[in-house]
Amino acid sequence: MATRKEKPDFESSVSFRRRYAKFSVNSGNITGIKSFSGFSGGVPLMYYKEEGQGKVVIDASDAHTLCFGATGSKKTRSIVLPSVRILSCAGESLIINDPKGEIYSKTSVELQSKGYKIIVLNFRNPSIGNSWNPFAIPYRHYIDGDYDTAAELINDISNNLMTADLTVKDPYWQLAASDMFFGLALLLFKYCKEHNIPEEDVNIDNLIKLRRIFFSKRRIESTVLWKYAQEDELIAASLSGSVFNAESTRGCILGVFDQKIRTFVIQHTLMDMLSHCDFNMDDICDSKAALFLITPDEKSSYHRLVSLFIKQSYEYIIDKAQQNDGKVKNRVNYILDEFGTLPAIADMCSMISAARSRDIRFLLISQSKHQLIQRYGDDAQTIMANCSNWIYLGSREYDLLVELSDLCGENSKHEKNITAFELQHLNKDQCEALIISGRMKPIRVTLLDIDMYYRANDKNRGAIPIPNREESKYTHLDFQLAEGIKKRVDPDDDDDLF
Repeated sequence: MATRKEKPDFESSVSFRRRYAKFSVNSGNITGIKSFSGFSGGVPLMYYKEEGQGKVVIDASDAHTLCFGATGSKKTRSIVLPSVRILSCAGESLIINDPKGEIYSKTSVELQSKGYKIIVLNFRNPSIGNSWNPFAIPYRHYIDGDYDTAAELINDISNNLMTADLTVKDPYWQLAASDMFFGLALLLFKYCKEHNIPEEDVNIDNLIKLRRIFFSKRRIESTVLWKYAQEDELIAASLSGSVFNAESTRGCILGVFDQKIRTFVIQHTLMDMLSHCDFNMDDICDSKAALFLITPDEKSSYHRLVSLFIKQSYEYIIDKAQQNDGKVKNRVNYILDEFGTLPAIADMCSMISAARSRDIRFLLISQSKHQLIQRYGDDAQTIMANCSNWIYLGSREYDLLVELSDLCGENSKHEKNITAFELQHLNKDQCEALIISGRMKPIRVTLLDIDMYYRANDKNRGAIPIPNREESKYTHLDFQLAEGIKKRVDPDDDDDLF
């Protein structure tokens, strides 16, 4: 393959290659510069040949990477799938947003052959794969007496499910529904802890049942369950906005709550999948593991759950890192394909800033800059700025083309090193890309299609069958209060239990 001659004010191929580690396409070995912690995997930044051997330049440092490419620009084939292969050769852990399940179908056999623990959260078909209970981690903190962390994690869940698409015109109803969710979740935790109820019963299904029971009477303020809730000031404060509102207002809040939660109610297999957790998050940050978030790309109903998992898993991994001198035992790489279409992940700016020093990296794939601005507003610029590597494959987005052209500067004749026109016409067949990396000058490179990473008869390609998920066996709670607790609330109360 002929090497393209660089413009004078672009980085030279030789100096660019010298700066980074190299992945051998033939052997799968990684040589050259490693990260400070000794990890060696990275995202592909350039392909070249040396002594007849195919080599891929990779950044093994702690840098985050942002990839821009319109639909059909070969983002998956030249960036995402090669990244999975290279990182698996380095034995690093992976958390992958996988629209359609394409990444799993092409990499799971190879990952299994390399000794990876494979976890699949299948929102496309919840009857197969693993189970994940969003309440499991916050409830463990609650059981341990760490109420602040439990409340923070519940707040993440309530915001994600109730206010992810907050209406600017009239946000009151969604915010009130979020308060209700938060209060009910804490009440569920309090009830289950004080009644020694197993962890698997602390789930969204029982939260929905608690909502029905709690709001089943008009005069909620006179029920024993409300008086029991008032023992905790945070629970009382979160629910009082619904309890003491006019009946018509309360009905509207309940309507918004029910509409937001309908995603779970209408699909039994999804509700069951989210009712318990059958994997250990420690496996991801302590050893080799690959977790796939398989989502339907034709609808966005379950994207909120993906954003929620990313946030919750990140918080957990950060906590584990803090227990291990500030770093995870095995580097974790978030590969977030179609990042721009996911609902905004809470505190993404802080996450991407703090992740590097803990050996957590992000590879963010977006169709356009506009998508990021739509999701994150002013924070989009901060997220982009925290990604040391930018990979551009192709776009018709004018603002992005102009920005990239400006970032590439001018030559001595005051001509653009690369124009917006040229950026629209990179060679797709040769996987041509523009790379802006760290403090290096920009460079126009050739990448490698995923098919070129394998021999024609390689058996380590394809998908292992996703096993059927075991149906969870949890108790549908009735929220009967023990006699002792009833007396503690009000020994002379003759009202009905609820």
